[in-house]
Amino acid sequence: MDWILYLAAIFLVMFSQIKVQGAYTRYRQVMTLRGYTGAQVARRILDDHGLQEVRIEPAQGGALSDHYDPKANVVRLSQDIYANSSIASVAVAAHECGHAIQHAENYGFITLRNSILPFAMVSSQLSWVVLILGLLFSSTGLFYTGIVMLSCVAIFQLVTLPVELDASKRAMALVFEEGFVVQEERKDIKAMLSAAAFTYIASLISSVLQILRLLLIFNRNRD
Repeated sequence: MDWILYLAAIFLVMFSQIKVQGAYTRYRQVMTLRGYTGAQVARRILDDHGLQEVRIEPAQGGALSDHYDPKANVVRLSQDIYANSSIASVAVAAHECGHAIQHAENYGFITLRNSILPFAMVSSQLSWVVLILGLLFSSTGLFYTGIVMLSCVAIFQLVTLPVELDASKRAMALVFEEGFVVQEERKDIKAMLSAAAFTYIASLISSVLQILRLLLIFNRNRD
């Protein structure tokens, strides 16, 4: 049973990555009829929400390295998203601006996620070390400490999910309210945003499956 959970977890993560990469590859080649670049979309959304102080910069990373950095107060868009007027450019730029608006409005789940973040970072780095030691030495204390740490990562993913879904919901509304795309392009924008959101859902389910798998292994070894 544990190997089925392991394969399911791996499959979910791989499938979600393939899905988002496939959507990005497809929609980066589909230009919008109104021709707004990602940078233009981001700037207008931010300005219209009173966020003129938030800068927009090309990101140094590769594809899909787009993000909002609240500490630096900047939306960073990958080169392709920043400069092009594709479906992907509009959708991703609007999504990242959704995060900037969330921070400006003190969106509840942002505060909760930030409070969990330090524990999740430490847990993600140390949980597997603790778990492996617990399994090797059949130490109930060490093992369940690792499970708690891994659960902290899963809780962080759970809290992150509504943050991402809300940013995508805002993006869908913004691109039409601002007139960046026409009605016929709505389906494509939604498909791009849905593919990106699925990666967060898959990561959460994968973490839960891994926790269940480890519990099965530990209990079987004890028996």
